[in-house]
Amino acid sequence: MGTYEISPEQALDSAIRFIKEGRVHAVKLEGGIEMAPTIAKITRAGIPVLAHVGLTPQRQNSLGGFRVQGKSTASAVRVLEDALAVQEAGAFATVVEAVPAEVASLVTKKLSIPTIGIGAGNGCSGQVLVQVDMSGNFPPGRFLPKFVKQYGNVWAESMRAITAYKEDVKSRAYPAPEHTYPMSKEEFVEFERFVECNAPA
Repeated sequence: MGTYEISPEQALDSAIRFIKEGRVHAVKLEGGIEMAPTIAKITRAGIPVLAHVGLTPQRQNSLGGFRVQGKSTASAVRVLEDALAVQEAGAFATVVEAVPAEVASLVTKKLSIPTIGIGAGNGCSGQVLVQVDMSGNFPPGRFLPKFVKQYGNVWAESMRAITAYKEDVKSRAYPAPEHTYPMSKEEFVEFERFVECNAPA
């Protein structure tokens, strides 16, 4: 938070910095109707914008926490209106997060820009998951949203590898000769002789 919420001018300044200093090709920002003027300002400057409607995690406190959006008719209408507003403002696509599948699918049909769903069913144009979540790269007991499918257990595999490394180092099994750089015996004998002859008194 804090790089685009104050004004469209602040958002444009931040976007320009991201393009110049971060060498990014586009910026992403959360919000719907209220962010349309900001999206328009940034896109008029030639910077592509990916929008984000539905559950907007950076603003979750104003939404009552991490709650599904669009579960009532009024809330679903807000999601649609937000999506149409960011499209009209020039966003090249929008993330749709934590919205009932039927709502996200209908919103997708009403837009001419792609939708990227996260917790919004398979009726969106594409899908996204947080890599850490989907790969299982987190310690046991971490909360996962309902929509996350865990495709691996990177954390457990990483811990197994780190433990094996630690044991190999302690037992001096690592590094083995195949992990080191060789020196000819003749060169090493000469080096040893040099060290002995030049050792400090």
